Amino acid sequence: MLLGTLYAAIGASASAYSPALLGRAIDDLRAGVALDALLWYALGLVGLATTLAIFRYMLRMLSGAVAVGVTYTMGQAMFARLLQFDQRTLREYGTGDLLSRGTSDFIYIWRFFSAGFQMSAHALFLLGIGCGLMALTSPLLAGIVVVMLTLSVALQLGFNHTIEHAFVRVQRELARMSAFSQEHLGAERMLAAYTQEPPTIRAFERVSEGYARENLRYVLMSNAVTPLPNLVVRLASTLVLAIGGMMIIQGRLTIGQYVQFIVYLTLLSNAA
Repeated sequence: MLLGTLYAAIGASASAYSPALLGRAIDDLRAGVALDALLWYALGLVGLATTLAIFRYMLRMLSGAVAVGVTYTMGQAMFARLLQFDQRTLREYGTGDLLSRGTSDFIYIWRFFSAGFQMSAHALFLLGIGCGLMALTSPLLAGIVVVMLTLSVALQLGFNHTIEHAFVRVQRELARMSAFSQEHLGAERMLAAYTQEPPTIRAFERVSEGYARENLRYVLMSNAVTPLPNLVVRLASTLVLAIGGMMIIQGRLTIGQYVQFIVYLTLLSNAA
């Protein structure tokens, strides 16, 4: 993970310095920069973009390999633990329940160690470096951006507990449906012999409806939270446009620095 942290730091640094270089290029261009200097600016932006792409790719490959190793080890440990369960425990939970929960949990563990670690590490370094560079340009605008991004993160964390409980209920209903299918499909001939197919179908429909209901609730809640960060970023953009425009009129901010803040806001909103 230390190597992954290094990759994330280098990639985030390249991403954070790109707006600063772009803003400086715009100011020099307005002042009448020479063609060779403009070429160096272009090469610098291309170099930073290439560095970002290379180290993001290396970080993704590294985190993916770590995720595969972790999930494989946990799968072996889970199987060894299942072999130690007694008959009472197996009857209490059911084979379908255990397999459903294990498979679902391993999928999200893999996502956490692959995409989750990659995006989180990159976002943390980008937020730190980007906010520092913005503060050097305009502490006022940097403070506005930091406050709005903090509000965005706080809103997401505030709704995280509710969404987590909704997801647990979805897992519980999925485990019930999987256990029901595993138990009754094995007894298909017996159910047909005793004409128990219609009651079994109705029972499965009730279990399936419970899963669909909880899954729909989870989707509605998660989709209701998704637009909130974008809304906060739009509000921050409005404030930056208004205050930054007045600072340009007053001569306290250059066009390049103004563009630099707009690009920073886009990058940091994606990170947050």
